[in-house]
Amino acid sequence: MSSFYFCLERLKEAFYTLPSVTPKYAAKLASDFIKLPSEARKKLLNELGDAEGSIKICSVCGNYSTEEICDICGDGKRDSSLICVVEEVMDVTSVEEAGFNGMYHILGGRIDPLNKILPENLNIDSLFKRLETGAVKEVILATNLNRKGIATSRYIYNEIKRRFGDVKISHPAHGLSEGSEIIYVNPHTLKEALEERRPFE
Repeated sequence: MSSFYFCLERLKEAFYTLPSVTPKYAAKLASDFIKLPSEARKKLLNELGDAEGSIKICSVCGNYSTEEICDICGDGKRDSSLICVVEEVMDVTSVEEAGFNGMYHILGGRIDPLNKILPENLNIDSLFKRLETGAVKEVILATNLNRKGIATSRYIYNEIKRRFGDVKISHPAHGLSEGSEIIYVNPHTLKEALEERRPFE
């Protein structure tokens, strides 16, 4: 194999490490990268290097941040008595676009025993630690409405009820159908679903 094709294969493998990238799409990304002018490639690599060195995980909610505590958790104007639990960081963007003004907790995935993802592998225990302060009055379980997302919400619901009986637990209601993923729900529909949320049962 020539050095060029060896380099191309390594690029494909690197892009393929991204969770949502298929082998075919990884090959396209590698090809697109090589087609870029030299200066554009250097700029992209510099941006990636800067991001790698500056991006942290918020110690409170699990969001991405350049500081120990993210901008949302550090915003004193938001409703700190209300926490919206989501699966991934991108879900936060969707809920923000819907006008939500509470706090977040990002799980970093969903419970999936077949793939060896158990509750202890997710950012769940830190949610319970936040509830221990007594400042949180309501938790909105906004995981995706598929089998794994619902099972994850059910686990969290049971644990909160067992440990913190006085905390209200709800979930988005109106307009969200079975199988919905938060990231793909339009802001208006999600806003209504959050405003008309109902008790989790």
